[in-house]
Amino acid sequence: MAATIDKASRVPYYEQLRALLEAEMRGGPLRIGDQLPSEAQLCERYDVSRTVVRQALNELTNQGLITRYKGKGSFVAPPKVDEHLAQRLTGLAEEVQRRGGRLTNRIRAFERQVASAHVARILRLEPGDHVIHLERVRSINSEPWVITSTYLPESLCGRLLDFDMRHRSLYATLEHELGLVLDHGHRTIEAALATEEQARDLDIAPGSAVLLLKSVAALADGTPIEYFLAWHRGDRTRFDVDLRRDREHAHAYRSPDHGGAEVSEHDDEPVEGGDRR
Repeated sequence: MAATIDKASRVPYYEQLRALLEAEMRGGPLRIGDQLPSEAQLCERYDVSRTVVRQALNELTNQGLITRYKGKGSFVAPPKVDEHLAQRLTGLAEEVQRRGGRLTNRIRAFERQVASAHVARILRLEPGDHVIHLERVRSINSEPWVITSTYLPESLCGRLLDFDMRHRSLYATLEHELGLVLDHGHRTIEAALATEEQARDLDIAPGSAVLLLKSVAALADGTPIEYFLAWHRGDRTRFDVDLRRDREHAHAYRSPDHGGAEVSEHDDEPVEGGDRR
C-alpha cells in the first residue's frame, strides 16, 4: 500500500482512504478472505485519525466489499451476485446461465404429497388435492447459495416426477416438456434468520441473515402453477430492482406544510379544494 492520502486535496480523507483500500481489493494484493490491516495500523500507515478509518471501513462495508467481525477485524468479502429474480419471472438457472456461471442442484425432496391448507389456498386447490414438492439446495460454482422449496399442482405437473431435476431448469422443463408457459407472477422479499438445518446446507452459521424470497407464478389464464420459497445467503446475494416513480400517487400527495392542500407536481403550489378530478 504505497499510495498516500493527499492532505491538500478537497476530497475527504475517508473517501481517499476508501478508494485506496478498494483499489487494493480490486486489483492489488488483497484477495477474497484476506484480512485488512487493523484500524490502528491503518491510522499509522496513512497518518489519519481513527474516525477517518472507521468511516472508510463503514463505506466499504456498505458497498459489500468487506465484512467486519467484532473482535476479529475486517476481511475482503466475496462479490455478491446481482439477482433480477425480484423483478422478472425468471428462474435461478436462467440467471446463472446469463452470467456464465455453473449451477448444480442437490435434491432434498422430490415427491407427491397432499397439499397443506396454506399451499392449497395459494394454488387454488381443493382440500386433499396433491402437489409435487421439489426441494433443492442450489450451488453456484460449487458454493451453496440458496435453498428452494417448490410446490406445483399435481393435476398439471405430475409428469415432472419422470425427470431428473438435478441437472434441469424447472421453468425450462415446465415450458418445453409439459407445455406450461409461465406468464406472470408476484414475488416478495423479506429478511429471515437461518435455522440450524438451513445453516448446514448453506455453509453458514446458525442465525445468519438470509433473504427469503416468496413467489407465485401463473399461466396466462391466471391459473397458479408454482409456489416457492427460497432462502438466499445474505452474504452472497443482493437483489437488483429497477424502479419507476408512480406519478399518480405522487401527484395526489398532500403536504402537511400546506394544511392538507394538495401539492401540484408542476409548481409546488397548493391547489385549493384538493380535488383535481
